[in-house]
Amino acid sequence: MKNIFKINPITYLIILLILICGYFNYFFVIITIMFFHELGHLTMIKLFNQKINSIEVLPFGAIIKMNMQSNIKSLNLFFISSAGIIIQFILYIPFFILYKNGLMTSLTYNIFLTYNKIIILFNILPIIPLDGSKIISSITELIMPYKINLKIINVLSIITLIIFIILNDKTLTLIIIISFLLTETFKPIKNHNYIFNNFLLERYLYNIEHKKPKRVGNINQIYKNYYNFINNIRERDVLISKFKPFN
Repeated sequence: MKNIFKINPITYLIILLILICGYFNYFFVIITIMFFHELGHLTMIKLFNQKINSIEVLPFGAIIKMNMQSNIKSLNLFFISSAGIIIQFILYIPFFILYKNGLMTSLTYNIFLTYNKIIILFNILPIIPLDGSKIISSITELIMPYKINLKIINVLSIITLIIFIILNDKTLTLIIIISFLLTETFKPIKNHNYIFNNFLLERYLYNIEHKKPKRVGNINQIYKNYYNFINNIRERDVLISKFKPFN
């Protein structure tokens, strides 16, 4: 079986520095939080029968790459994207019980309170590819055309990232995180047309249909969660005319 786990070299470096400096409590708490956060995502991914290609462990979390269709139900996308944060909120219960029963030191408990809050706040930022951008996208795509939603999420990601850079000190760890986020944010901007065409191609290849009808003026105004009528022509017929010549 192919090994889907990959640890980023920078992660090894940061773990080594933490251990050398003797921050064992920090290491234990952060690793525990990250483990259960990703376990939440993986549970939902398996529940909705999505195939995982790889899991790359980064200093601030993990990136799960999977064969998830662009046309995945918005509700499923919401649960997959928010599961990690939900698990982090649940973690407050066992950590509190352990602390109250004397099975955890006040130092470890306070480290957990601090870093669990930081990781939650970081992940809800609407910056690509953080959970916040996917959660917002799963909601906004319910009320606007898919292509417009892509653009809005891209713009929101850039604005939030700029504010994030301005408000935070430029430590080495933060510079690494910002560099990664910049790269990931500009990928969908560069590949905007490809992403949208892939969305349309999926609807054509898998004959994806929805019960609720929606009338739109052109193919660029297609809604993800509706069966679209484009200038009173069935969506399926428009997609056939667009993609069948390439079969």
